[in-house]
Amino acid sequence: MRWRFDWILALLLVVMPVLAATAQPYPNRVIKLVIPYPAGGVVDITGRLLADHLQKQLNATIIIENKSGAGGIIGTSFVARAEPDGYTLLLSGAATHAFAPALVKSLPYDPVADFAPITQVTEGPLVLCVPSTAAINDLAQFISQMKAKGADTNYASNGNGTYPHLAMELLKQKAGFLSVHVPFRGGNEAVTALLAGQVDVTFNHIPNVLSHIEQGTFRALATSGSGRARALPQVPTVKELGYDVTASAWFGLFAPAKTPRPIIDQISQAVSKVLEDTDLKSRLLAQGDEPLAEGPDKFRELQISELKKWADVISTAKIDQK
Repeated sequence: MRWRFDWILALLLVVMPVLAATAQPYPNRVIKLVIPYPAGGVVDITGRLLADHLQKQLNATIIIENKSGAGGIIGTSFVARAEPDGYTLLLSGAATHAFAPALVKSLPYDPVADFAPITQVTEGPLVLCVPSTAAINDLAQFISQMKAKGADTNYASNGNGTYPHLAMELLKQKAGFLSVHVPFRGGNEAVTALLAGQVDVTFNHIPNVLSHIEQGTFRALATSGSGRARALPQVPTVKELGYDVTASAWFGLFAPAKTPRPIIDQISQAVSKVLEDTDLKSRLLAQGDEPLAEGPDKFRELQISELKKWADVISTAKIDQK
């Protein structure tokens, strides 16, 4: 009997520290928020703003770790392989969790199976812009001219597989016109090309073109959100003008799959509270992001619907995988 007692005692000595550790309230150590894009970009700024407010709400230290490369795939893969304990989180969006499966041949992660969605954080509608010198005053005139000129027209995007690229392809498909895609290396180059008259139009992120709209060098024809953009409330949406086009650059928090649901819910609720902060909301709006806290279930619904929608757009547009 003595040996049995000693065996039970030894087992308890091993198990008790583990039980004690798991019984500690979350969070009890540093949380790592991975940004799969370079420091200084819009996503990085959003992540740092969010982390600053969220760590106060959670009473924890949150550090930012930029793991950029391959259009966000490197950092996203890192989080997919991390321990599902709530201490490694990802801030990312459609590029890695909706576009990538249709654009990348050998994606090293499954955007659904490998992640637990926590909550949407922001959305950012795009705006369709032409030079103010163009004889186009509204979306109806724009589509009429594009149909008349067809492949003699072109549009600038921020690169292959970006929101400005895919949003215009979606509009082309829904409105039934042709236009040649001219990809650039980022929004600044795309805007410069439109200013120089090298392209006819761009369907771009609001922060990239807002100053030109305000100065009168660009004319805003329509925005791409489900409702009017807060930064451009006078500009109608494409949808309200009769075309089934919604394309908002959403971002949200993900955790590795199998992260306990109570932790997911705790973080989600904390994000919802911090997004009510006036200072945080104003700073996000200033860079063209509209705060939108959605819980894990609604966020998963959004992701699944976006996966299907953009896969169809990419397939119809015959965009090659890389």
